[in-house]
Order: sequence, then C-alpha cells, then structure tokens
Amino acid sequence: MRQRTGHHVTNKSNGSFMPQRMQDIRSIRGPLLGSLAVCALLVTPALPIATASATTNNALQEINIDNKPVQAKKPKKKQDGILDAVNTDGGNSSYSAEFFDQFAPQNALEMIRRVPGFNLQGGRDARGFGGTAGNVLLDGARPTSKNGLEDVLKRIPASQVERIEVLRGGVGASATAGQSVVANVVRIEGTSTGTARYSLERGANGTLRPRLELTYSTTLDGWETSSRLSTGIRSNPRTAVFQDFDVDGNLTSSTTEERDGRGKWAWYTGEAGKNLFGGKLIINTRFGGGAPGDFTTREIFNDRLPDARPDEFTVIEQPRSDYAFELGANWTKTSAKDWKLSLIGLTEFESRSNPSLLTEENNTDVQTFLSDSQAESDTIESILRTTYAKVGSSKLKPEFGAEVAYNQLISTLDLFEEDEDGVVDIDVPSANAKVAEIRAEAFTNLVWQASDKLTIDGGLTWEISRLRVTGDANSTQTFKFFKLTLTATYNFNNSLQLQVRGVRQIGQLDFDDFAASNDVGVDRVLAGNPELRPDKTWRASTRLDWRFSERGSLNIRAFVAHRDDVLEQIILPSGGSGRGNAGSANFTGLDVEVVLPLGFILPGAQIETNYRRRWTSFFDTIIGEERNISNRNRRKLNFRFRQDITAHQIAWGVNLEGRFSEPKFFVDEVNFFRGNDRFTAFIETTRYFGVKIRLEFEDLNGARFESDRFFFNPTRADAPDGSQERRFSPGSAIQLQVTSQF
Repeated sequence: MRQRTGHHVTNKSNGSFMPQRMQDIRSIRGPLLGSLAVCALLVTPALPIATASATTNNALQEINIDNKPVQAKKPKKKQDGILDAVNTDGGNSSYSAEFFDQFAPQNALEMIRRVPGFNLQGGRDARGFGGTAGNVLLDGARPTSKNGLEDVLKRIPASQVERIEVLRGGVGASATAGQSVVANVVRIEGTSTGTARYSLERGANGTLRPRLELTYSTTLDGWETSSRLSTGIRSNPRTAVFQDFDVDGNLTSSTTEERDGRGKWAWYTGEAGKNLFGGKLIINTRFGGGAPGDFTTREIFNDRLPDARPDEFTVIEQPRSDYAFELGANWTKTSAKDWKLSLIGLTEFESRSNPSLLTEENNTDVQTFLSDSQAESDTIESILRTTYAKVGSSKLKPEFGAEVAYNQLISTLDLFEEDEDGVVDIDVPSANAKVAEIRAEAFTNLVWQASDKLTIDGGLTWEISRLRVTGDANSTQTFKFFKLTLTATYNFNNSLQLQVRGVRQIGQLDFDDFAASNDVGVDRVLAGNPELRPDKTWRASTRLDWRFSERGSLNIRAFVAHRDDVLEQIILPSGGSGRGNAGSANFTGLDVEVVLPLGFILPGAQIETNYRRRWTSFFDTIIGEERNISNRNRRKLNFRFRQDITAHQIAWGVNLEGRFSEPKFFVDEVNFFRGNDRFTAFIETTRYFGVKIRLEFEDLNGARFESDRFFFNPTRADAPDGSQERRFSPGSAIQLQVTSQF
C-alpha cells in the first residue's frame, strides 16, 4: 500500500528519477559486518558479600576473582584519595564507594556508569534465560529477571553499595560466561535505605511531564528486600513536514503534521532474598504498564508547498496500551566441596493493544477515506533452568546444565478501509496467528586457569525446539543446533589485557514476524511469515583493555562474522511482503572507547569518547546486487565531558549524541533515516538541603530527523514510482530533577 495522505504519486514506468540520493541506492557496498554475541550464564547466590557461611561462599570466591576469601565488612569511612579507593589485581579492579563520591551518585546505576572502561550491556532481547544476560552481577549473582537491568540497578541506593568489582575474562562460567568484562555490585547487608526522585520536564510545546521514582531497601523478617516504584506522564510532541515527488522529481503534494504523544505509565520492580532450605532463595518481580497513545493531525496541499488553505485534512488516532508481569525465582546451594547447584524458574506475560483510526476529509469537511485497524497481541514465556558447577579457587571449573522453555504469541489484526465505493475488509496474510514453541537445551562449560596470566573458557550447547504456527496459516518446524564458544584471555599485567573469542551463535526469532502488522503512520502493511528460520552466525572477535591511570582507560574491540539465513524484507510465498530468510551476509565492526582524565589541565574534568564503525555485505536477490543490511548504522561518535568541582559540590558537563544514518529496505521501498548531532548540557549540585539537584538541557541545539523514502513498482527490481521526503522536529526539552536519599 502507498501513503494516501499527502502522497499523490503519478504512476510512470519511464522518465528520469529525481534526487541524486536515489542514484546511490544501488551502489551501496560494504565489506563484512557482524553482530555481538552476548551470552552470560547463570547466577550465584545473591547473598551480600558481608555474609559468609558454610553453604554460601562470597562472590569473590565463587567467581574466582583472586581466590582470596572476603571477610564480612561494615560500611567504610571516607578514604583520603582515589588510590586508596581502587584496588587492582590480575587484571580485575575493585572500586570502593568512596571512588564515586565526587559524582554524588544516588543509585547503583549512576555508579556503574562512572566505572572507568566499563560499558553497560542490558542483555539481548531473546527467548530463554541463558543467552539474555547483561554484564552486571549483584553480589556475584545474575538478577533473575530478563527485563529491566537498569531498573534493577536503579532500585539499589548508592548508600547500600560497598564496592563495584570489574572482572575481566575467565571469571567463572556459572556467573559470567560469554561476557568479556563484567561488573559485580557488592551490597551492604542489613541496611535500610532509600531514594526519592522527582523530575519535571518541559517539552518543546510547553507541556510539563512530571515523573516520580521511589526506591527502598530493607530487611523484613529475615528477607533482604529492595523495591522500586516509578510513574509519570508521557508527552512526546513533534512537528513534521512531508513532500512528495513523482518519478521526474516534480512536487505532487506537501503535508504539515502535528503529533501529540501523551500517556501515563507506572512500573514496580522488586527483589527479596533469604536463606531457606539449606541454600539461598531470591525472588524477583516486575509488573506495570501504560497507555502511550498518539494523536496526529495533517494538512495536505496538492501540487504546491504549504499555504493558508489546505486541500485535505487527516486525523490519526492511536490510543495504544500495554501491560506486563514477570516473576522469577532462583535457589542456590553451595556444598562444602565448592559445587554449586542452581534452580531457576521464571514466567512473564505481556499484553499489547494497538488500535488506529485514520480519517481523511476534504476542505469542505466531507469524509473521503477511512482506515480502521485493531491489533492485539498476548505473549507468555515460562522457563525452568538448572546448573551444577564447580566454584571456588579451583583452576579447572566445569559446569553442566539444562533449560526447558515454553513460549507463546497470540496475535490478531483486523483492517478495514472505507471510501466513496464502500467498506472493504483488507485481507492480510497471517493476520491472525498463534505461535507456540517448546525448546530444550543441554550445555556444558569449562573454565581453565592455565596460568596466572592465561585463562581459557569454552562451552558447548545442544538445542532442540519445536515451533508450531496456527491460524490463517499453519506450519510446524523442528530445529536442532549446536552452539560453540571458545575464549582466551591473557593479562599482560594488571593494566593491560587481551581477549580473543570465537562463537557459533543461533539467532532467536521474533514471534511478531510470524503475524501481520500495520503501521498507519506510513501506510505500511506487512504480512506474517509462518516459515521463518533462525539465522546462524560464526563470529570471531578480539578485545584490548588498557587502564592507564586511576580513571583513564582505552578499550578497542573488533570482530568479523558470517551469517546464514539473514532476516530481511522479502516477497513471501503468500504473495505478501514481510520478514523472511534472505540469504547470507558478512559483517565486520570496530569499537573504540576512551576515558581521558583532564586533571592535569582542568581539575576534576574528564572526557569519554565512544566511536563505533560497522561494515556489511549482503547480496540482495530482489535487485541482484550487494547492499548494506537494514537498520545498520555505519558509524557513530558519542562524546561526554564532565567536570566535578568538589570544593563547591557542583558538576557540569556537555554530551554529544552523534549523527546517524540507517537504511531500511522493503520489497517496494528504500528508506534512509538520519538524525543530526544532538547536544545536551547539564549542571548539578549537592550543596543545598542535602539533596542532589540537576538541571538538564536536552537536545539544546534541536533534534532533527530525516526520512527519505523511495518507492518502486511493484518491487525494487522494477521502475521507480516516486519519492517522499520527511523532516521531523521533536525540538528541545528542559528537565529539573531533585533526588534525596533517606
């Protein structure tokens, strides 16, 4: 389907094609590119380091940082200098709470973001538990939650954190397999502390957006608990201008758009842990939801730029809503011989409603077109997982485990259109679909401390799954895969580390791709594909970490990968357009992160720079040429400057979110989506009323996004059919944030 509102394109199969950008579409090339495989396995007990028992070892001992037992500790007094607050041993580092004092952090997330050379990874969004972990542990244990790692860290007040340990390679299969650098947040047991944060943001249109966040940690009847409640009002206004052209580059229409995105949301996350049944039981929960609806109005001007009298009007109403619930439990027990048994259970449910109503009228208020769609989806996932692993100080630490998971999606899409000829029920392939999968895997991992400097970590997983699709289309598939990992980590000294890794990774399918979808904002309907297969990737990577001062660091990562059964937009057997397996692709990538202290010229200042570069090579069977992979930003540069003037308890800084450009390829369209460099400035202080006050100017130079759409008839292998230029202006925002610890 073609954008009806403001997109009156003349169908021609000859004639020259307009902007020069179109000439670049078929010349897009790229060498190889790939995707980061993140696999962090298993948890250790979430009992704080301050406790040691015969059945529960401390986190340092279990994940084998330095093979030294850690004694119970009380909150430390403020130390005199940074050197006293940082300890380095065997490539691993430990940062006491005093290290972060100058940043006045209010929670563990703010502390994690100030750890030198550490980049927070929230984990992959995939089914199952083993391959979705992030790179942060709590007291040596992975949180028993698949969602919201940032939420987990936000609910831990900074006053409850004793130290943060950075573990670099070979630190134990049970806790951190698949992650090259992991942060372990060590908490103080038996404290009652919390934070309250209120923020008020003023958007570009003057709308106020209040938010409230409360966190609290305490001990209740022997349970160590932490909770976080957040709620607020969403307001996401935006103005836009569209221009449509025919194949000769002549303007056929222009459109002005005003979008008012409003809604409310509320979320709760919580954790409770206690010694039970001879081991440690940890329960995590997360639930909440919201109504992120949009209301959009458009004025259309035929054959000219906008003036005082539109020819047509469009209204798009999208009162969306969603809510979710998650409950996870992890019980662990460590024997006297340092073998740890873990039993994990997790279930989550999510429901989404996405109605949309598009109405078109002429300038005499006569309705000329109506599109009404109702999309509903419910997802369920249940997981059971067990591991049995050697922990402690052993140089050879094996792990064995198994996981069983059930996943289900029920999705429906009803789409109607009405014009002067009457009402039409639009038939979309796989508009109604139920997808159910049962999956099982057995795995083994082995960590070998070959020497004081060299650690080798390997793993083998066998997976089998049965996936069944019913509804408008029916399909049953059975998949069997082996997954391999092999990692070698070498510590030249306490400041320099090199890691080399190879992995065979099996992708996880997005169940939403099995069902049809409708994006009314761009008039794009995609069919569901009941025959999807997961992609398969071989990937080799290397990482160099260098810490050249108490705060300075340099991290360089590079990888190369080959992927089969790449998922792209293709022509499906049903005749519709949708996501499907499109062939093979090569990937390469480079990441460079630098933290540079500037104390030698500007006391308390530092710069953080992150540069990302990607290359891709994919043979597109639709046009018979190579091109980039969809949704891949080729390069990105982010920059952060911060100065802490500790004598006056003030900090200020400037952040740069670098420009980006992402191509998106559909069967009959190519869309180049770009964004500008966006600057954010802030100033914060803790000198008044015992609270932290932060004033932030977000996107102070104005956020601007562009979308250049090029259409073809009927596919990209055929003649062009016009184009559309979209320019979006969300504008700037100002936020005042007040945070207090209690």
